Amino acid sequence: MDGVTLVREYYRSVDEDEYAALTDVLASGFVHRRPDRTIEGREEFIAFMRGSRPERDTEHELEAIYTERDGGRIAAEGQLRHADGSEWFGFVDSFRIRRGKIRSIRTYTDASPA
Repeated sequence: MDGVTLVREYYRSVDEDEYAALTDVLASGFVHRRPDRTIEGREEFIAFMRGSRPERDTEHELEAIYTERDGGRIAAEGQLRHADGSEWFGFVDSFRIRRGKIRSIRTYTDASPA
């Protein structure tokens, strides 16, 4: 699976609560850096997505995907939407890809701090 396909599969599996598919695209040493926390480890991230994220009934609407020539770094820009379709916040996720897996994601948002 190339990097862009991995990124699209990441969002699809998150939005559809398909945790086996999400596990398949993440490297074992996966790290997610967000404005509010850092989650280290694939299993820890999956556990967070299953039960600790602030809202589960959301959809990532991608506006653009940017990639380096070798595909090792990819950025995705979009909106996170509530179940009713209203915008929650805009985001840019910066992905690091290695050996066909997502190694890390750094998330930037335009959300106001709580």
